[in-house]
Amino acid sequence: MKKVFFTFLTGTFFLLIAWMQPAVPKATMERGKVVYDKACLSCHMPNGLGVPRMAPSLSKSKYVLGTKTKMIRIVLRGSEELPVNEDRDFTNPMAPILNLTDQQLADVLTFVRNSYGNRASVITAADVKYVKARMN
Repeated sequence: MKKVFFTFLTGTFFLLIAWMQPAVPKATMERGKVVYDKACLSCHMPNGLGVPRMAPSLSKSKYVLGTKTKMIRIVLRGSEELPVNEDRDFTNPMAPILNLTDQQLADVLTFVRNSYGNRASVITAADVKYVKARMN
């Protein structure tokens, strides 16, 4: 009974947080989709569900919905340093993506965090710049 109540309480908390998130600007989503289509689609697919045992799903992923910093670091460093998903092994590690501007990276990450059933806060170019400055 406690487990059911805790699950309900946790789910309610995350729904409340998602409901409180401000709307993502339409222009950010449009720019993010353009970058996604060029840089991410071939592995994570048009529906964001990835390819089994090769590239993970972006839908409701703890890394997509987690902290901004961790998601930015994954894209900038690649996924080899951490498990890509909770309980599955993927044979195709993500290479670092270094050819995007801070704004392009912010837009595509915001797009992913607010597509494929996800709802999370916006990532800004300032967030990306902050993480980059602390990675060296």
